[in-house]
Amino acid sequence: MRTLRWAQRALIVLVATLPLLLVTLAFVPAFLVLPLRRERAAQAEAMVRQLSAWTRGLLLSSRER
Repeated sequence: MRTLRWAQRALIVLVATLPLLLVTLAFVPAFLVLPLRRERAAQAEAMVRQLSAWTRGLLLSSRER
């Protein structure tokens, strides 16, 4: 039973990670261009914070309770 629970959690994390990776890849061009312009650096920082929050949420939700 414990193995099944572990496998389910691993599958959920894998499925949830795919959209996160897709969004991160979509942000790469913005990460390369925005920090070069001073007025847009804050936007790039906000995007990094949002990606960090999503990743943290994904990892915390996958922990065993």
